This record gives sequence, structure tokens and C-alpha cells, in this order.
Amino acid sequence: MKKLVTLLVCACMCVTCAAGASAATKFITIGTAATSGALYPMGVAMAQTITDHIEGMSATGEATAASIQNLRDLHEGNTELAISQSEVAYYAYNGQMDYEGNAFTDIRALYSTIYNFLQVFVPADSDITSIADLAGKTVSMGSAGSGGEMAARALLGAYGLDYTTVNAQFMGESDGASAMKDGNIDAMIATNPLASAALTELTTSMDVRLLDISESNFYEVYPLYTPYTVPAGTYKGIDEDIVVPRSRIIMCTSTESGLTDDEVYEIVKTVWDNRDEWAGCAKSVETQAVIETVLEEIAIPLHPGAIRYFEEIGIEVPEELK
Repeated sequence: MKKLVTLLVCACMCVTCAAGASAATKFITIGTAATSGALYPMGVAMAQTITDHIEGMSATGEATAASIQNLRDLHEGNTELAISQSEVAYYAYNGQMDYEGNAFTDIRALYSTIYNFLQVFVPADSDITSIADLAGKTVSMGSAGSGGEMAARALLGAYGLDYTTVNAQFMGESDGASAMKDGNIDAMIATNPLASAALTELTTSMDVRLLDISESNFYEVYPLYTPYTVPAGTYKGIDEDIVVPRSRIIMCTSTESGLTDDEVYEIVKTVWDNRDEWAGCAKSVETQAVIETVLEEIAIPLHPGAIRYFEEIGIEVPEELK
């Protein structure tokens, strides 16, 4: 009997210890994007680095509908970290575009990562030679309500087009690529890294053209986009340089995330002190998510924890980001 009581006491102590250990662990989620691109594996790899190096913290990368959902989840306290297109975060913070009258002033930036490219593909034999030619055409705009769809809508607007002048279809890049191969759409607007899985699949399975977007009007109206020359040969069959808009993907948090300034500092420090653990998850991440450009093309305030880390390692933080 005495032995039984001892075993029961030990068992209770084990349960209590386990419960205590669990209670001491802070679980955080990183909102990423669809699994077909570079952002999901990047977020998952960063989460693993955080989990491996910060005692008492466990992070998970979660597949999402990207910028729009991610910023909403941050604002509503449903997640702690999330990626966003830089321009979408700017609109959210300042209450512009789709956020008019509902500014997300709690959003804070942590650092820049890879570039996002606004690309428009058409079949090689199409009579569409410019964005203006999309009038009256059936166009894949990206997933409904996504940051990509917002970017596509802005692009149309710069050429005097909208949903009354094009037959808009709302689908992600993988579905859009399939629809183009099946002949169900005339064009696809994609906000993806160059040579992402969906775009590589599209360009290797059919002959396409990438539309040039070099007119200055778009970049004047939307200055968070900059023109970038896609080198010839980036995609199969596209053998000339093509200019497209690009913007940054940034990591964000919220002042209402439940993370302290010290915890955010530890997260940012851990990610960048251990870059070699996550940078190899995708070619674009390896080449573009580098410490030398970690504060470039950010247009919302930095979190104090991020400011502390970057100043600590000798990176000058612009006053407009403080």
C-alpha cells in the first residue's frame, strides 16, 4: 500500500511538472503565404530557428492567404508575426486603399526579406502587347481579397482599367496557370518571386510572353514599387529583358501581439544571428534576404525590439522608421 501511494505521488508530481513546463512555453505563429511559393518555406524555417534557439518559445510557420489575411490576423491578435508585401502594410498602417477608415496603426515592421514581382503573363500568340490591351479580356487577378489581387487592381487602375472593363477571375497562381494552359483566361497577373514553382510550371508547359511594365505613371502613383529588369532567360522561351514592378516582402508584428520588446529583440536577433539555418530554404531567400538590405523599402515604423538589435550590430536605423 505504501509503495502504491509513493507511485501515485510521483505520478502526480510528473503531471504537475509537465503542466508547468507547458505553461512556461510561449507559442507563437508566423503567418506566411500559400505553400507553392518561397514565403511558406521561409517562414517555416525561421520558425524552426526561433524554436531551436530561444528557450521557452516555440514558433510555427502557418500557410495563409498572405498579406491581407496576415495583417488582419496581426491586428485582431490571432497571430504574433507575419509577412506582408511592403506596400500593403503601408496602406494598412495609413488607412489607405482597402483600409480607408480602418487604419491598422498597431502594425510594426521587423525586417525586409525577399522581393515580390508583379508579373503579367499572356499566351505567346496573344494579341495583348500591353496592360492597356487587357480591356475586354478575361484576366486572373490572384486570390480574392489577397495582397496580390490588390496589387493587380492597382496595376489596372494605372492604365485606366477596372473590374468594369476586364472580366476578372479570382484564383491563385497555380490555378491561374492551369486556367491559362486550358485556354480559359487571356492573361494572368501574378505577384510572386521570379521563377516561383507555379510560374516555372506555366512557362515550361506552354509558350508565353511576359508584358513589359516600364511606363513611369505606375511607379509615380505607387512609389513603393520600383522597376526591375527581368533578365532574358529567367523563364523558358522569354529571351529578352522585360521590366516589371517589384516591392519588398517584410516581416511584421503588432504592438498588441503579446510579445514584449525584449522578446521581439530576441526573435530578430535569433533570426539574423542564425541566418545560415533558414536562408537555404529557397534560391530567392538565399540571394535576397540578406543583412545588407534588411531595412530597405520599409515604409511603416520598426518595432523597438528590432531597432535595438539593428543598432546593436551597427546598422543605422533611419529616423522615419523609429
